[in-house]
Amino acid sequence: MKNGFTLAEVLITLGIIGIVAAMTLPAVMTNYRKKEIPVRLEKFTSTMQNAFNLATVDYGEASTWTFPTGQMDYEQINTFVHTYLYPYLTGIKECSSKEGICKQINTNLYGDSTFYGKPIYIFEDGSCFSVLTGGASSEGSNLHFLYDYNCLGKPNKKDEDIFAFYMRYNNGKSTVFNAGGAATWNLKTREQLLDVCKNHDKDGHSPGSCSALIQYDGWEIKDDYPWIR
Repeated sequence: MKNGFTLAEVLITLGIIGIVAAMTLPAVMTNYRKKEIPVRLEKFTSTMQNAFNLATVDYGEASTWTFPTGQMDYEQINTFVHTYLYPYLTGIKECSSKEGICKQINTNLYGDSTFYGKPIYIFEDGSCFSVLTGGASSEGSNLHFLYDYNCLGKPNKKDEDIFAFYMRYNNGKSTVFNAGGAATWNLKTREQLLDVCKNHDKDGHSPGSCSALIQYDGWEIKDDYPWIR
């Protein structure tokens, strides 16, 4: 007499496996994202900082650079990026406003379905970023970057796969690229960063609070991070 499993037993076993997989897979994917995202954010930060450092070798200290002065002057921004970043970044292309894909990326990054000429740049690893002027004067300049580590991949939500960064040139002394934004410059403690990050949509979002928190934590997403669970 041969021993074996009946069809009913096999189906029941497969059903149990399916239930277990359905219960555990979301947790596995969440843990994977918590590991992947900080690595991508740290890589983006170091890549951009290195590009700015190399630009100082060719163009001198940032005090001699031509920074964008118009708040929404995308031509100035694009010229700045092509001068001080493009030559020092590999595997990057500019996204033309004539491409439908650029309109979708613009919508993802800015929540705006209309492409107003905002500069968008795509890395060959599938990530992308855009740049806006935050303020400029004879004493300093701020550029704000929105970075999507998987670009057109979901969920296309702020602080889940879209994160804010800034480049701050201050009084000719430094050109620093960091996670965060204007809302995080005066936040000194983790508790402050976490509180602003948690108040994600209160009185309008404070861009960069969550990316600054991840950097503060040594490029790690800790268990109390509010937007990836």
